[in-house]
Amino acid sequence: MLRRDFLKGAAGSAAIPLFSIGQQVAARGKKVRLGLIGCGGRMGLGIGYGILNSMCGPDEEIVCMAEPDPSHWDRIRAVVKHHQPTTDSSKIRAFYDYREMLDKMGGEIDAVAIATPNHHHATAAILAMSKGLHVYVEKPMALTIEEVRLMHAAQKKSGVATQVGNHGHSDEGMRRLVEYIQSGAIGQIHDVWAFDDRLNAMMVRPPKAEPPKGMDWDAWCGPAPVCDYYAGTADHNGMHPHDWHSWIGYGNGAIGNMGTHILDPVFWSLRLGEVHPASVEATDLKWGVSGSWTWRNTIHWRFPARKGMDAMTLHWYDGVKDGIPYDKAHVNKTGICLKRDYQNLPPIVEELEKKYGQKLGCLGTVYVGEKGVMAIGPHGDGLQFVPNDLRTKFPSPPKTIPREKGMNHQQDWLRAIRDPNRPAGCNFDYSAPLATTVLLGNVAARAGLKKLEWNGTAVTNDESANAFLKTSYRPGWEIKG
Repeated sequence: MLRRDFLKGAAGSAAIPLFSIGQQVAARGKKVRLGLIGCGGRMGLGIGYGILNSMCGPDEEIVCMAEPDPSHWDRIRAVVKHHQPTTDSSKIRAFYDYREMLDKMGGEIDAVAIATPNHHHATAAILAMSKGLHVYVEKPMALTIEEVRLMHAAQKKSGVATQVGNHGHSDEGMRRLVEYIQSGAIGQIHDVWAFDDRLNAMMVRPPKAEPPKGMDWDAWCGPAPVCDYYAGTADHNGMHPHDWHSWIGYGNGAIGNMGTHILDPVFWSLRLGEVHPASVEATDLKWGVSGSWTWRNTIHWRFPARKGMDAMTLHWYDGVKDGIPYDKAHVNKTGICLKRDYQNLPPIVEELEKKYGQKLGCLGTVYVGEKGVMAIGPHGDGLQFVPNDLRTKFPSPPKTIPREKGMNHQQDWLRAIRDPNRPAGCNFDYSAPLATTVLLGNVAARAGLKKLEWNGTAVTNDESANAFLKTSYRPGWEIKG
């Protein structure tokens, strides 16, 4: 099932080279030939949902896919057939292991879209870039901060077009927030409050079960230790396809799942990628079962001044509040609070809602400026002033951010492949600092309730915390730089 003969004999299986001779960028006017890596729900198991639906236009060709659960293969082919009725989607070659796919098909494709669990992101992306392939990778960019650095370095060396799947970045609401804030509409901003209604954690370890028939579980585990498969029930979704978010070494908890979405507008509008956090501190943590991530976090990052912008603090709240247990009466099996009243919300959010009678949503960010307050949802949705009538006091700023009508986040990447002079909005240059900050939240949680000083490369006041910047790899899956 795992193609062990291939893995033992292939030159790249024992150690993945960081770079090799790249392929040319897809010529203008030619179809972009795509390989898919990870073909579950985020890639697209239905019409209208998943990133694949935006990659099946007349200028794209789906050539191959890698997915260890073969039950997904025909669904992917059906999505392609829906968007490209004249295409014989049965000819899309399927593999259990993306290493084999890239070894055999790397010369027949121009780009890959990666929608695997987080522990595969760096391994798949770096191997693809070493073959000169353009890369779209779902959020978060990587499992660890070290992997972010390696991925960014690989992109710099190869020069390929990249995009991280923070799809709200391509939404009009997020662009307008950035334009308002950078025009000085609400003045200097010293605090941003972020909140999330998710709890990607487990309170018990479900019993081991057999993987679905035909599934290559070893390939699913990939670079991470081989873990037990467990099936979904009324209380949880199963290790595959969703609960991996909750386990250290496979996912990144609530902050890794939603943090890159929620914090994206903060980074963009306040230009936080120009600097690095000076410190990060977890002030409230509630842990799940051994090996699981936390079911509540309160975390604070402190950023220095940027040109024209003062130093500021970014605050993060997720999970359930005090007095609310993490159980199925309060949280659904995907880890979302059943009622907003159960959430661990920043006090200022509740204060603003009570004062002005506005609802600020279940997840998003609130920007407290010297001249007013703005808020936005996690994907560029729900942009509002607080209070609402504040909008009339600020002139509408000019639209300075480039836009192409009707172009979504995946199409922005495909455009960048054809036009290397204008990178995609969430390319690795932009996304690496954002991902590093989000993953520094994971480091803070694992280090405990203490303030960590950060110099952009390492924790300087607690050497033990630096162990959480990286991970290890099973033989055959190593990344070598």
